[in-house]
Amino acid sequence: MTGWTRRAFAATAAAAAGLALAPRPVRAAVPEIRLAQQASLAHLPLMIMQHQGLLERQLASRGLGQTRVSWMSLAGSSAMIDGMLSGSLQVASTGTSGFAILWDRTRGKIKAIASQCETPTLLVARNPAIRSLDEMPEGAKIALPAVGTSPQAIILKLAALKKYGPADIGHYDRLTVTMAHPDAYAAMLSGASGIEAHFAAPPYTRWELDRIPGAHVLLDSDDVTGGPVTTTVVMASEDFRKENSQGFASVNAALREAIDFINASPEPAARVYLEAVGDKPDMLADTVAQITDPRMKFAYTPSRMVSYLKGMHDIGMVRTQPSDWRELFFEEAHDLAGS
Repeated sequence: MTGWTRRAFAATAAAAAGLALAPRPVRAAVPEIRLAQQASLAHLPLMIMQHQGLLERQLASRGLGQTRVSWMSLAGSSAMIDGMLSGSLQVASTGTSGFAILWDRTRGKIKAIASQCETPTLLVARNPAIRSLDEMPEGAKIALPAVGTSPQAIILKLAALKKYGPADIGHYDRLTVTMAHPDAYAAMLSGASGIEAHFAAPPYTRWELDRIPGAHVLLDSDDVTGGPVTTTVVMASEDFRKENSQGFASVNAALREAIDFINASPEPAARVYLEAVGDKPDMLADTVAQITDPRMKFAYTPSRMVSYLKGMHDIGMVRTQPSDWRELFFEEAHDLAGS
């Protein structure tokens, strides 16, 4: 158990010890809330939620201090989709494309609570001689979190659509392989496994560019999508919201708290992240710089969701094309100035 997980359990115990001062407990319709997160910096808000015990405190403030909170760490949108469909998860952090596929597949029974982060996704190549996707050598592979469904996979399909048209949107699929970001980063450093490029997420993008001689950006997602798009969202099931409205409200409030904390306290937030991924204090300044980078925006408000899903519709990844971003989000977010 990592130090930050121990502190999360300690925060939970402290909240439980203070129940005598909390509102009178009420019976929880759902005795346990199961959440899943991922390891990249774009999923930092849920790491903060766990580390600070924010959800436990919000539950206690609503008289639900007896509700169990269980956290999982999963790699890639495929695992999140499976968990949400099976009901083993009630809340999950995932990339926008994976969420959109799930929203479409369930006809809106899975929706987003809020946006988490908006940051470009960069494809980094090891070999300076490779200047475009079409110059990838035979047998070379691009590592990404989930073949076919991850945001990175969608960007490659959209890039193929622009260059080769609708008849060949899978042009670059043969190059891709599913690999968790930490494993892909290690493969990029070593040059093993035929991984010549990594469609990474922060902080791995910057680490690769800084630490691998000749590494360079092969593709910037903003150039494909026409501008910044919400990168990650926190999603939940409609059933969870109906069965435990106060639990849902607690998740919603805790998420807002976490995003506010990151923006107000980037250095403590960076420490939480580094502890979560293995206690690398020498990377503190670098991680703070990434969190405060103007191109990385931790925000509750969604951005360019409708246009992004139009692109996903054009490549056949979703059947339903929303006309308004509010169709994708629970009504608690509808007062935001989203797009």
